[in-house]
Amino acid sequence: MRKIEKFVCLRTMDLLWMEHLEAMEHLRDSVRLRAYGQKDPLVEYKSEGHKMFQKLLSVVETSIGQSILRIKTKPSIPTEPIPVSQPVPRPLGSKKKPGRNDPCPCGKINPKTGKPMKYKKCCWPKYG
Repeated sequence: MRKIEKFVCLRTMDLLWMEHLEAMEHLRDSVRLRAYGQKDPLVEYKSEGHKMFQKLLSVVETSIGQSILRIKTKPSIPTEPIPVSQPVPRPLGSKKKPGRNDPCPCGKINPKTGKPMKYKKCCWPKYG
């Protein structure tokens, strides 16, 4: 459900943001004409832009809420966790030399992240 919520939020915000940018472009063109009416174009642009942004925020909230409420999901069957396979270390005598950002062939695991160490951080200083 969290993935669906994230997708809906990003998609809705993306579409509405593109529309907002187009509206701001039209606003910029229309504000130029207000200078003929003895109004400061910069002040008009800022005030109208602020109003449009506030409207964008409210539309985003309502659109996301409506979209999420319309979604119907099937209940998922709980499954057993998938075991994570450990990377297979390559022997040090292999013919192809690993790149700097490739996993180290010795198979050492980074204790902070639990992922394989990069070659440049592990064995490259010794054998590089």
